[in-house]
Amino acid sequence: MNETRNTLNVHLLNTAELKNLKFELVNLEYSAALIDSTGYEIVKGYGESIEDAMNDLHHNLL
Repeated sequence: MNETRNTLNVHLLNTAELKNLKFELVNLEYSAALIDSTGYEIVKGYGESIEDAMNDLHHNLL
């Protein structure tokens, strides 16, 4: 049951549709950046997964 729920969550988020976020994978580390309309990175987060990088980005905003 828990495995099914995790699989469904993966399909609900399409990172390409997040217009003001940029994701990268460099040296086995993910980064998530909040960007403006010109592509300038306002704040960035890092992690071992996209979720970790987004949580770090959110923490850096607070």
